[in-house]
Amino acid sequence: MSTSSTDFASFITDFLTDYLPLQRCYSKNTILSYRDTFKLFLRFISEEKGISLKEFRVKDFTRSIVIEFLDSYRKNGASSSAANQRLAAIKAFASFAQIECVEYLSPLMDVSGIKSRKAPAKEVSYLSTEHMSLLINRPDPNTPTGLRHRVILTLLYDSGCRVQELCDITIGDIYLNHDSTVRLHGKGNKYRTVVISDETADLIRKYISRYRKGALKELPLVTNRYYQKLERDGVNYIIKKYVAEVRKEDPSFPETVHCHMFRHSKAMHMLEAGINIIYIRDFLGHEDISTTNVYLRADNRLRNEAISKLSPRITSDTELPDWSKDRDLMEFLNSLK
Repeated sequence: MSTSSTDFASFITDFLTDYLPLQRCYSKNTILSYRDTFKLFLRFISEEKGISLKEFRVKDFTRSIVIEFLDSYRKNGASSSAANQRLAAIKAFASFAQIECVEYLSPLMDVSGIKSRKAPAKEVSYLSTEHMSLLINRPDPNTPTGLRHRVILTLLYDSGCRVQELCDITIGDIYLNHDSTVRLHGKGNKYRTVVISDETADLIRKYISRYRKGALKELPLVTNRYYQKLERDGVNYIIKKYVAEVRKEDPSFPETVHCHMFRHSKAMHMLEAGINIIYIRDFLGHEDISTTNVYLRADNRLRNEAISKLSPRITSDTELPDWSKDRDLMEFLNSLK
C-alpha cells in the first residue's frame, strides 16, 4: 500500500479487482454495479459529509455512516429496491473487509447486519401485442439503419433478453436453421439458449447477408452506426426514437417505454398464451421461480379486473325496509314451525 493511500482505498481496490472477479467469479456487470455503489458512497463522504477521501479509513466505515448514505440516496429519489442493491454491495465489501482487517471486526459486522427495507411490489409494465407489433415494425427495413434497428427491437422482444444480453450477442451466438436459436450470456456468467421465431430468424438472416457477411463469429451481431459494440444507452435511444414516431400517429401508445418492458411484454404474452410458468422461468433465465411469479400475479390481477367489469351493476340507492319495525310480519314469521 502506498503512503498516499488509506487502508480503505486499498481494500476497495482489492475488493473490485481481485476478490470479486478472481475469487468469487462475479460477472463484469455485477462488478461495475458494485463499483458504482462505492462511487456514490465516496461522493457522499466527500460532498455531503465534507470528509477528505485521503483521510477516510476502515475505522470510519461504520454502521451509522452507511445508514446516512442510504437515507441520502433515498431522499435524492432512489427507490427502496435501488437502495437495497447498494446496501448489498456495501455488505459484501464489509464481509470481505472483516477477514482482511480483523481489528475492526465488530464495527464491520455491524455494517453487515444492516437490514434492507422491504420494497413495495412493483407493477409490471408491458405493451400489448398490438402495441409491441407497432413498435418493432416501425423501423424501415429497406434502409441500412432501419434494418439494423428492426433487428434490435425484434430480437429484444422475441428472445426475452436483457438489454446487456442483447449487446453481448455475437454472430457466433446465432444459429439459423429449422429451429433457430440465440445463445445469451446472462447474469452470473451463465449462458442459456432460447428459441426465436422463423420471422425473427429470416430478419436476422437478411441483416447478416447484407451488412455482416464475412464478419468473424466473435464480433457483435448488432453494432452502433460506427460498427462498434452496441451500448445500453444506444438501445434506449433507438426505443425512444420509434416510440416518439408511433405516438405521433397513435396518441394512446404509452409515452414511456424502457428496454426491460420488451422482456416483461414477452413474459406476459407467453403467460397469456397458456405457456407453463416453469418454461417461462427457464426462458428468461431466472434462478428462482419466485422472480417469475411476478408475471403470474400481474396476470391474475388483470383477470380479476376483467371479472370485476363483468359483475352485475348493483345500485347504491336501494332502500330495503327495516323488518324489525314491522311487528305483525315478525310475529307471523315467528309463528311458522
